[in-house]
Amino acid sequence: MERRNMFNPELSIGQELKNSDIVEIFKCGNMGGMRRSKKTNTLVLISDYTKGIYHDKWIGGVLHYTGMGKSGDQDINWAQNATLAECGRNGVDIHLFEVMNEGEYTYCGRVELVSNPYVEMQTGEDGNNRKVWMFPIRPVPDNDVKKPPMFVFKDMEDFKNRGKNIDFEYSRKIDKSKNKSLNKPCNASHVILKPKTDATEEIPANIIGKQVKHKTFGIGRITKIEGTLIEVQFDNVGLKKVGLAFCIQKNMLEFI
Repeated sequence: MERRNMFNPELSIGQELKNSDIVEIFKCGNMGGMRRSKKTNTLVLISDYTKGIYHDKWIGGVLHYTGMGKSGDQDINWAQNATLAECGRNGVDIHLFEVMNEGEYTYCGRVELVSNPYVEMQTGEDGNNRKVWMFPIRPVPDNDVKKPPMFVFKDMEDFKNRGKNIDFEYSRKIDKSKNKSLNKPCNASHVILKPKTDATEEIPANIIGKQVKHKTFGIGRITKIEGTLIEVQFDNVGLKKVGLAFCIQKNMLEFI
């Protein structure tokens, strides 16, 4: 039976959007690969092939989408992994975007789980092997939206034959692209040097309780100071410890 009050983003399949457009349309966060919005009752999935962190692949028209969590074993009952796992019963609409060129988000339509999630081994952001949850999803209705050729396989047999080293090959391709960008000549007059932050500088106690925004973890509130680290309770990923000086120096954290 078709669900009532299904959210309609009024987008065309294959339409290119900016990240800010997704935030505005779906009323969701601006970071992460799984973005829950209670305002539109949706979960936005971002399959970003430019980062090389998650190893998603299309097999027989089904996207095997990697769950949430960059390092360590993933938990299917945690955060938006649980939302996606329960999408057939919780009434949440799932919408998929793919990123094949940095900053360009291609709308793939609404998707649904077509079989049970399963576990496979992948390398985490820290370089260590870990267990991840893979979610087999397919656009509903199916469509011929453009997909990254390196990650498209006719069937599971085709994936077994050609996909063994695909993640390594793609990581090498990304590294090569990054090296080209780094070697491009730049105009020195446009470079703005930022003052270095002393990592040993004492952190003022009055920042406890302040709200911050982290590029990876999203919005949170500082709860504790431990030497050069701050403990932050993030809305989406829970409690994390981060180096304040390092994050500010790398433009990864800002006070809001």
